Amino acid sequence: MNQGIGDRMNNVTRTVTTEVTLRYSDMDAMGHLNNAVYATLFEAGRVDYLQQILTEVTPKDAGYVIVKLTIEFKAEAHYPGIAFISTSIIRVGGSSMTYEQTVSIDGRVVATAESICALFSLTRRKAMRCPEALRARIAQHTKDS
Repeated sequence: MNQGIGDRMNNVTRTVTTEVTLRYSDMDAMGHLNNAVYATLFEAGRVDYLQQILTEVTPKDAGYVIVKLTIEFKAEAHYPGIAFISTSIIRVGGSSMTYEQTVSIDGRVVATAESICALFSLTRRKAMRCPEALRARIAQHTKDS
């Protein structure tokens, strides 16, 4: 059986959950949450994860840039509502990390995502290797590390 995005969330010991109130302007002409809004919801989850878990171990001259974002839409979502974004890191590469995320509304998963972000030197303007302190912090929050 093929394992889809979001099916591995239970393998992670630390998931950050972010709550976002949907806005009327998030809806499209069809009356459901516009597809472009999901990227913003997933971004809110990644930023929250970074602030809660990685801020202290991120180099001062570094930031994170998104390299790839894959979204799977599972069900319609409608206004009004509150979106709960669950975010975990499932892999760490040389200069990148892979996030796995879900958006749930009213207890139902409406979208899943997998994204790759690179650690980026703000002074050198290119990807930089993830330092050991960053790797160790991520390892503390995952079973497989």
